[in-house]
Amino acid sequence: MNGDDSDVPREQVLFLARAESRVRIMDALAEAESVTNRQLRDRLDASRTTVSRALRSLAERGWVEKSDGAYRLTRAGQHVATAFDRLLDTVDRVDELAEFLRWFPSDVESPDFLAASDVTVTYSTDADPYAPARKQTGILHTAGRLRILLPAIDRESTGTLVEQVTEHGLDVETVVPPAVESTMESDEFAPLMRKTVQTGRSSVWVADEDVPFYLGIPDEGAVQVGLADGDGLPRALLETTDDRVRTWAERLYAEFRNRADPKPADEF
Repeated sequence: MNGDDSDVPREQVLFLARAESRVRIMDALAEAESVTNRQLRDRLDASRTTVSRALRSLAERGWVEKSDGAYRLTRAGQHVATAFDRLLDTVDRVDELAEFLRWFPSDVESPDFLAASDVTVTYSTDADPYAPARKQTGILHTAGRLRILLPAIDRESTGTLVEQVTEHGLDVETVVPPAVESTMESDEFAPLMRKTVQTGRSSVWVADEDVPFYLGIPDEGAVQVGLADGDGLPRALLETTDDRVRTWAERLYAEFRNRADPKPADEF
């Protein structure tokens, strides 16, 4: 190939990606020890010419070889196929998390969400703007013990929390900013908060600073990270069982908890 040697890997990736037939042949050969031309044509629903041309170009690069009338990946081809699959997975993950990362505050240290395993993200849409909030509330029904950073409060989720604490034994510790404390002291929320704290299974801690986003940490199961826009509307909720994300979440929660003061029931 022409050009600087540093361009060779890029050109090889472009060569493979430019033709769907090449990618699909590499996939087929990665899944089977050997495949005939006829089997490849049937699988790809492609002509003899298309398959033969793709096989020839892959063989020229040393990625495919023919033996006993069938084709298989060479050792180099196996590495290329694996690396290309990883690239596709990375691009897919970036697409999935792009909107979440857009709303994540730039001044907060974050784990490598792109490298995390077992990640799902629920986004708000025009048709369902509160999908992340509903998903977030679901953790109250499944957790036995829960630690929460809570930047905002609403009547529906508070009612669910009260029910789960008072009737189903949920143990919950919540860190809130001063603005949420004020809302909790209002006539609408105070009786509910007082009722939950009096059970001894719910405690509220007030930080002297804003809480950057929602964080829900159950003792078991997926950690939740919920992001909102400047108007407080939910935008995205990420859930993951990844150990590295859990470690980061527990450390961040502890930092806020250690700087917060407890709020007894009689102050609601």
